[in-house]
Formats: sequence, structure tokens, C-alpha cells
Amino acid sequence: SLIVRRGYKRAIVALAHKMLRTIFFMLKRGEHYRDSATNYEQLSVQRNASRWIKALTRFGFIPAAA
Repeated sequence: SLIVRRGYKRAIVALAHKMLRTIFFMLKRGEHYRDSATNYEQLSVQRNASRWIKALTRFGFIPAAA
């Protein structure tokens, strides 16, 4: 997380800057906001699955394939 790496105040400024750039280019180009179709929850599961399986195995659980 950006807050952990840079601190709360810098994270707020970075987020505000990103929002400002997005709004500026939307207004400049006359476009509507397009939400990215990225499924961040699924990406998180894919990235962390191997770590979660190792942790379960360490605690004595035997994970089954889904």
C-alpha cells in the first residue's frame, strides 16, 4: 500500500494528483469517465494463492484444488 511505503500525507497528495490529472484530461478531451474493467479481487487471488497455500500447509491443512 502506498500509505505504508510513503506515509499518510504523501499518499493523500498522490491520490489527489492522480484524480486531478484524470479530470483534467477528461475535460480537455471532452470524454466521459471510463471505469477500467480490471477485476482487482481476482488479480489479488492469483498473486497471493501460492503464499496462502504455503501458509495453510504450514498450519497442517491440506488444500484441495478447486
